[in-house]
Formats: sequence, structure tokens, C-alpha cells
Amino acid sequence: MRLVIREDYDEVTFYVANYIKERIRQFSPSASHPFVLGLPTGSSPINVYKHLVQMHKAGEISFKHVITFNMDEYVGLPRDHPESYHSFMWKHLFMHVD
Repeated sequence: MRLVIREDYDEVTFYVANYIKERIRQFSPSASHPFVLGLPTGSSPINVYKHLVQMHKAGEISFKHVITFNMDEYVGLPRDHPESYHSFMWKHLFMHVD
């Protein structure tokens, strides 16, 4: 494991978003060869998702051939429930990218 230390929350979340962006770009995903990305929920990654959305809007990254999965979900909770992880991801990332 590599430990990365940055000055503050914004710097570390930008670093993480940029790292994700570069991994996706270097992978060169396609319909037959998608990039698979595990994503957490909660307050810690929210700024990472904001940076990724900004990078997407600036044309720096596409999520067209990226498949995501969340680490957790509540059993029996409908995906459109405001407390579901799917709802969280939709609000903070999915509705803003391709």
C-alpha cells in the first residue's frame, strides 16, 4: 500500500479524482473492454465525485464504458429511496456524467 499525504481535504480529493481519471484514460475502455470501478458512499468521497463531474464537463474524462459497483447497499431498500446507495451515487455522480 502507498500512503499519499496532501495538505487538506480538497487537495486529497482532487488527487484521488485525478488518479481515477488517469487510470480510466490509460485503460482506454470500450464497449467490449469496460473499466470496472468500485465506489464508496458517505461524506468522504463527495468531493472526489465533484471533481470527477468537473473533469467530465471539461471533456477530460468519459464514463461511457465504465461499469461501477458500490461496496454496500441496504437489503430491501428500493434503489430510488433517498437513503439508498444508488440514490446517493445518482445524486453525486451518475446524473452528471455519460
